[in-house]
Amino acid sequence: MTDFGEETSYVISVEVIDKGLLPPHARTPGTDAFREAVSKQIQKDFADFAGWVQIVVGNETIQVTWRHDPARPSPMQVVLEKLKRGEYPDAIRLLEMLRQHQPDNFDVLYNLGMALSDMGALDAAEIHLRHALRVAPGEVRAMIALGVALAQQRRIEEAIELLHQAVEREPENPWALRNLGACLLKVGQVAEAERLLGQAVELNPEDQQTVFAHAQALHAKGDIKAADAGYAKAISLDEHSSVAEAARQERTKLAEDSFRKALPMGVRPDAVMYCLGALRKFDKMPLEEVRRIGFEIAILGQQGLDTNNPDQKYTLKSLAGSFSGLHLVCLMYVAFKRIAPEQAIGFDISREYELARSLYPENPEGPQ
Repeated sequence: MTDFGEETSYVISVEVIDKGLLPPHARTPGTDAFREAVSKQIQKDFADFAGWVQIVVGNETIQVTWRHDPARPSPMQVVLEKLKRGEYPDAIRLLEMLRQHQPDNFDVLYNLGMALSDMGALDAAEIHLRHALRVAPGEVRAMIALGVALAQQRRIEEAIELLHQAVEREPENPWALRNLGACLLKVGQVAEAERLLGQAVELNPEDQQTVFAHAQALHAKGDIKAADAGYAKAISLDEHSSVAEAARQERTKLAEDSFRKALPMGVRPDAVMYCLGALRKFDKMPLEEVRRIGFEIAILGQQGLDTNNPDQKYTLKSLAGSFSGLHLVCLMYVAFKRIAPEQAIGFDISREYELARSLYPENPEGPQ
């Protein structure tokens, strides 16, 4: 990494200064108020880096001379810490300052491109990442980052070409494999996508996004049991992330697909019976008790309920007995119809519920 400890100078145009960062009374170039405000703003920016800075503000240009204190963390360390904490706007501003000093520094260009990509500024990210690759041709990190930025712009074929090159250079790079596999899945190359994503999981089994992407490929391939296990694994890696939420939704889709496939007339008789029993049970129960049961099942369901297994392997604190996954889903559906009828539970058994409701008033005890 480049040493910024030596004294360096650069000149920037007054026009590039973000006037919005200045006080309203100090936004007119050429005024004393403007010169003072710009000087203070730049000094404030350099305070993150520690060291000595001199700013001379003219009518059209600004000259900055800076020397970093080598006894303090390096500028890049400061930036990387900000990126780790998710302080992207601050990190990007500091990276832009460093780029003024050393416009061909790979680490600056790469991290600036990555940060801008994460913030959704894809055009600017592409410019800096391509510059980084001109500085260091074949640098796999930059190739992957640029491939991701291109994919986000829906330039999938360009992304695939670049990510193929990255994999050729580093065949066991899990990030290259993951992103290439994800792109191939988007264009329908399912078998190759699943193979590459499977390799990525083997190399990086604790990366949630990789595990989730592989499960998606298995799903597209038709390997439903393995896909469901993959989604469950992804959830277990970080239950509160957006990836976990997406995996839960995919598990629900799998369960619903399996739920409907073997049905005569598209209705599950066992689900009708479970709903009928829940209607009968909850009709005699205080609303608060129904609420406790519904929410306990909802929390349990965040881990995924196996609706295709008839085994009664689940228990509740709020309701005695043992239950299958489908039984719990039906209990939750009926409970939420009482406590929050407008809220979807993420599993559609509306046909079974309506059929159970049509049976219940005529025969409160249910079919014999």
